[in-house]
Amino acid sequence: MKLSLKHKTLISVALFVVIFAGLLVAATFTDLEVSHILTDKALPDGAYLADDFFGVFFEIVGSAAIYVVIAICACILFWFALKVVPKKPWNYILAVAFFAAGVVAFWFVFSDIYKYSIEHILRDAYVTGGNEMLRYDLIHELEDKGAFIAVEVLCALALNALCVLTMKNVKVETLKKLVKFVLAFVVMAVVSNVLVMIIKVPAGRMRYRAMNSTAGQAMGGFDNFTRWYVMTGNNDVFDSKALFGYSDGFKSFPSGHTCAAGMVYAFIMLIDVLDIKKTWQKACIWGGTVVATMLVAISRIVVGAHFFSDVLMGGTLAFVSMIIAREIFICKGAHLKAVFGKGYLGGDDTDDTPCESEEEPTEDEIAEAEAETTDTPAVAE
Repeated sequence: MKLSLKHKTLISVALFVVIFAGLLVAATFTDLEVSHILTDKALPDGAYLADDFFGVFFEIVGSAAIYVVIAICACILFWFALKVVPKKPWNYILAVAFFAAGVVAFWFVFSDIYKYSIEHILRDAYVTGGNEMLRYDLIHELEDKGAFIAVEVLCALALNALCVLTMKNVKVETLKKLVKFVLAFVVMAVVSNVLVMIIKVPAGRMRYRAMNSTAGQAMGGFDNFTRWYVMTGNNDVFDSKALFGYSDGFKSFPSGHTCAAGMVYAFIMLIDVLDIKKTWQKACIWGGTVVATMLVAISRIVVGAHFFSDVLMGGTLAFVSMIIAREIFICKGAHLKAVFGKGYLGGDDTDDTPCESEEEPTEDEIAEAEAETTDTPAVAE
């Protein structure tokens, strides 16, 4: 028996609420214990940065997802400007602007990789007198080296050119559909990441690795642990750079890295935008995006950067923002209409959106339909 869109929507929402609530309750009572277990042998006693390969690798590349998706969106708009925008020279001007935006996005990828790599390379660097502010200044001095920035820009230029060439043969009709994907992603990215930034400062939750550091232990170590819902305002009280040599010691909740990694959830919208029917393709998209986000989330706990509840909230903000953007720009309120009735949001009852399209019939269903057709006696004229 096939479920209606209304029943599918209600079941999906119920499952999400139950799973999220269960994980949040578990995280609320096990945050510190989970961090103790996962940081064991990864975060040395008294250290702020971990030396675990898995954790460090995803700390370096974990936030790149948001910039990669932005670059892909810029490539889509590049070809949209050239193939769809009718007026010249505005189409060329827009194309150049979108190409530049793609280069900037890819530059952020390489810039982030370089920044986090430098931090870990200098993790055990000798700093006279243990002056953490000197270490902080040294890291940022290396980050600003012109030669490295030039290399980053060249790599970004090459990667963006490859991205543009890859999309060269995309049809005009497909580009028009993909613009909806771009608009939805922009809303998704802005909403989720702005919320993360708004919450981080007043929350002021002390990172696990900050408590583990020498300076953190002098302040009471893990006695400074607070639950995710407590707004401490520590960012206004303590100078993180002076204490730990890093400016983010009190920015644990929610996880920005996990939220940035969760931008890959945007690819789920392509199922509706491109009208993907095959079940295995849908499963790969859903499974791939969830696994990618989970790997970054786990790595953030391993390096002591975040607690279980931090990454849960960061990933959830990304996912929920995607669902909202998808409903507005791609599904056109189809799920809301299915649950509350067509008149709830207005619109024509005959409206058809990609989200309401039927799935591709299975081989058994096709065979059954053919059998019924064969068995049906012909009607005499």
